Amino acid sequence: MTDIDDPQFDIEPRLIMRYLQHVGWSAGDFGRKFSRVFFEDDAPDAIEIFFEKKANEEVKRKEVFFALKTISEFYDREIVEISNDIKSLSYDQITSKIPNEYVLNDTIQLRIASQYINQMRGFLASSATTELTGERHSKRTRKEAVEYAEQCRFGHTFRGSFGFLIESFVGLNETPTLDIVSDNLPLSRRVVERITVGLATYDEAVETQNPGIIAECHDGFSANMCDAMADMLEETDVSKMIIGIKLSPEWRSKSITSKSIFSIEHKNIELLRVAAKSMRVDEKPRPVQIFGRVRRVETDGNPADLSEDTAPKEIEINWVNDDNTLLHVKVTLPNADYAEAVEAHRSGKPVSASGMLVRVGRSWRLDQVGNFKVITF
Repeated sequence: MTDIDDPQFDIEPRLIMRYLQHVGWSAGDFGRKFSRVFFEDDAPDAIEIFFEKKANEEVKRKEVFFALKTISEFYDREIVEISNDIKSLSYDQITSKIPNEYVLNDTIQLRIASQYINQMRGFLASSATTELTGERHSKRTRKEAVEYAEQCRFGHTFRGSFGFLIESFVGLNETPTLDIVSDNLPLSRRVVERITVGLATYDEAVETQNPGIIAECHDGFSANMCDAMADMLEETDVSKMIIGIKLSPEWRSKSITSKSIFSIEHKNIELLRVAAKSMRVDEKPRPVQIFGRVRRVETDGNPADLSEDTAPKEIEINWVNDDNTLLHVKVTLPNADYAEAVEAHRSGKPVSASGMLVRVGRSWRLDQVGNFKVITF
């Protein structure tokens, strides 16, 4: 028997009432002391649930316990399922399922899970930045957008075929509208709507192999969102993801699309990149002084014999710019400087260099390099 102290009963009675009203029940006062929700009033088999308006915590707990048991029996569903549905009323949900070929005993490689979480966080922040600014391409992610992404909840779903659940908090609508869309939708709802529209236009673009469809829709993906979605597919290295959208009934939304399930495939990464490029404004080269740790060292020659090696020698530096954005900047160095960079990479010491910062597609390069040095403290 389910224990009354089980966390699944940690629900406010008013949330239960709101949930039942969304699925066709009626609600009202019953005298001065009680609230009542009922199904098929005055019918011989009418179902009624009562909540005391000023109940203490012990009474409230018992009322929730028996209410969930009643609802569970009425709909022939597990109590935990009903409880989860009620609790999720304050959230929009984004689900992502990966193919079964990557799943073993309901588990996946930690690498895939880790990359998914990191990349999805970036995608949500990019989406929120786009919604806040309305820009087709943003040079930096807004602080409020990062905060939104960090506040989203993460979970696992799809027992038997591994998937992820992201819950975006929208809260309860304390001033619900009747047949019109609210003019005061929370940012979190507007972000998920934008994602949904973007996924729908992505579907159209794939069907016609026309990335311009994505770029032409100002309510959907931005360049940053396209790149973030492509990054997610590249970094997780899965063949596809099935993404589902479920909007909380608490907030009415405009009719954005009849679809709620979308397939994002690895083979269409280039389409997303092309769409992103068409929306991105080219940035002019500018003089900068960069500072950071060496992320990567590379040479086409023999790294053990630099004395006779005239091949190009490239390093990559992690640099946080003035907008607090992390950039991976490629820098080509002569032999002597490259040898110092290799040693700095081994020891974890930061380096600095000056030059002209140039954007090449999604990458950054430092031209006219000068004043390279290893920083010692």
